[in-house]
Amino acid sequence: MLPTLCRMNCFGAAKYIAWTKGAGYGDVMNISELKTAVDAEILSQREETIKLAFRLASIPEAGFEEFETMKELERQLAACGVKAEVGLARTGIRATIGPAGAPNLVLLADMDALPTRGAPNDIMHSCGHHAQMSIMLAVFSALHALGIPEKLGFRLSLVGAPAEEYTHLDERKALRVKGEIRYLSGKQELIRLGVFDDAACVIKYHSMADSPERMATVNGTLNGFVAKQALFVGKAAHSGAAPDQGVNALNAAVIALMAIHSQRETFRDSDHIRVHPILKEGGTTVNTVPDRARIETYIRGASIEAIQNAARKVDRALGAGAMAVGASVTVSTTPGYQPFRPSDALGVRLAASAARFLPETAIDLHDYSYASDDIGDVACLVPACQLGFSGFSGTIHSADFKASDPERAYILPGRILADLVLDLGADGGRKAQEIRSAFKPTLDKAAYLAYLDSCFEEKTYSFKD
Repeated sequence: MLPTLCRMNCFGAAKYIAWTKGAGYGDVMNISELKTAVDAEILSQREETIKLAFRLASIPEAGFEEFETMKELERQLAACGVKAEVGLARTGIRATIGPAGAPNLVLLADMDALPTRGAPNDIMHSCGHHAQMSIMLAVFSALHALGIPEKLGFRLSLVGAPAEEYTHLDERKALRVKGEIRYLSGKQELIRLGVFDDAACVIKYHSMADSPERMATVNGTLNGFVAKQALFVGKAAHSGAAPDQGVNALNAAVIALMAIHSQRETFRDSDHIRVHPILKEGGTTVNTVPDRARIETYIRGASIEAIQNAARKVDRALGAGAMAVGASVTVSTTPGYQPFRPSDALGVRLAASAARFLPETAIDLHDYSYASDDIGDVACLVPACQLGFSGFSGTIHSADFKASDPERAYILPGRILADLVLDLGADGGRKAQEIRSAFKPTLDKAAYLAYLDSCFEEKTYSFKD
């Protein structure tokens, strides 16, 4: 039998029975006692939480293709007596409990796995998304088992978001052409569909590799990015007998790569620019002058302005490669993610929750990662926070990334996040609503979607004789 998380420990059951006979939870225990009850419930689910993480790790699926993962999450929620909405943005899932109209706290988890060379079938959860799902489901099921959202008067949603990893762009563009998606990331699609429209606060967790002292990060910031695909077209010819009659598209791509590298000294340190192209295609046979070559790259940065400035330099470099050999290049740009700027108000409360379980010296409050995540898109519209937590060894996005300490990898983050939910959800979600009311979004939803639409662009530069 596959594991399910929905069960109640004896301590939680006794308190729940006493509670439901009274006028409300305030008649039975204060928030401190309530936190103890929820923590005990999460600890009672320890084995099921770890088993679920392993189960999810055994069914890795690419973005917008997480159908088995969606079914597993739906099954887990059904075992708790919670009906989920499925098929959001193809494979996303949402379940909500608590009184209608109350402030909604959203537990957000990524669902997709990552192409990873050296893993079985070259795909695995090398970014730890299996842990995200298992942890968030443990928090959701523990709070549901004790009936807490209903009695405290807040709403709680669990959202599984597809396609956080910005990969398989050709396949996603094909889905876009078919009208199955409009944007190329899961959270962008969920935003478009209105999944976060009623969110007061969004809470997220991410796995990270162990370090000597740091066990957790609170509200570490992230780069944003745009993505580019460049197709160089030359002319085929016999590479030995008549190379002079060909136009070498591979050479155009190589020159473009060198031109990109030549721009690096112009990137300001404060802009946190990262440009990391790969060569996707460079010829079909060594005996023929390559007539096609393809480059794919992200341009990451700390602000949209910095990203756009670096992107213009990359466009010039791509054009320069084509110009040098007399080829053409078509540059396709797609919107990546917004820089992640988490809510300071949520960060203060998340740090306090983390400090209940960890020494303060083990909590990093000033982390800046040059990576990207579409939580940045959510956070420009709604207050959001993210807990980073250790318990993994190896290198993230590599086949050697694995849990080294199951307690830290799968259990302790959920205890911290449940503590945060109770702080925010107390008194009818008053604190959550205060944070939401004071929040100033970077963009409103209409302007955000218009920005995404404006980023879809295709230009061709031809220098053929």
